[in-house]
Amino acid sequence: MSTANAMHYLQAVELPVLGSMEGLEAAVPQFTDQQAAIAIGSQLAEFSERVPAAERAAVADCLLLAQLAANKATEQSPDLMAWYRKYVEVLQGIGWTVQGMNLEEQQVGASEANVHDTIVPVLTAMLGPAGMATSMVVKVLEGLKETDRSAPWITLFSRASQHASGAKFQLGFVDAGSGDAPDLGVRLVAAAVDAKGTVTQVLFFKCTGQQAHLKTGQTQLSIVRTRLDAIKSAVADRVNPFLASNIAKIELG
Repeated sequence: MSTANAMHYLQAVELPVLGSMEGLEAAVPQFTDQQAAIAIGSQLAEFSERVPAAERAAVADCLLLAQLAANKATEQSPDLMAWYRKYVEVLQGIGWTVQGMNLEEQQVGASEANVHDTIVPVLTAMLGPAGMATSMVVKVLEGLKETDRSAPWITLFSRASQHASGAKFQLGFVDAGSGDAPDLGVRLVAAAVDAKGTVTQVLFFKCTGQQAHLKTGQTQLSIVRTRLDAIKSAVADRVNPFLASNIAKIELG
C-alpha cells in the first residue's frame, strides 16, 4: 500500500462524535525510553526499551485510532468480533501489516472471576517464560487483587471495554526489531467476553448473569519506520481531541 492510499484511508475513516466520549479525563502521559505500560482505551499496551519515546506516541495514536473507528462502526452491533475485524481493518488501512487472528472460545462461570486464570496461559504461549518474567502487563494482571480499582487507568479501561453484549479488551506488547531501520511490531492478545448478563468488572470477569463465553485470539502487527513517520502527524491530528479521555499511564506501585 502506498503512503497516498494510507493517507486517503486515514482521512476517510469515521470516528465517534467527540461529545460521546466525555467522562474521565487524565493527563496524557509523557512517553520516555524506559519500559512502560499504558492504558489506551480498552487496551493495555507495554513498550520495550527498544522503542524510542517519539515512536511510542505514534504507535499509541495508531492503536487509539483503530479503537475509535471500531467503536464508531459497531456501536449498534452486538457482534464483538465485528469490532475486532474493524480494528484490524483500520490498522491495515493506514499501513500496518497484520497477520491473521486465531480465535478460541471457552465458557466461564460466575465463580471464575479472575482474568489471570484464563488470559495468562495465552500470554505464556505468546511471550515465553523470559517474556512473562519481565512483562509489566503480566505484573499488572498478577497484582489485580491488590490493585486500587478506583485508579484512573482502571476506570478508563473498564469504561472503554464495555460493549452492547459484553466487553472486549486487548493486551499489546510493542517492540522493535534489530538491524538497520528495523520494523516496529505489536504482539496482541485480544479477548471478548460475550455475557448473558452485564459485565461489571472486565478484568475480573464479574458478570450479573450466570455465565459468559470468553473468546481470545492472538495476532502480530508490524509497520516500517518510514511509513509510521509519514503518517504519524495525520494520525495525531485525528486522535488528539480524544487523548485526554483515552490514555493513562499504568502505575504498578
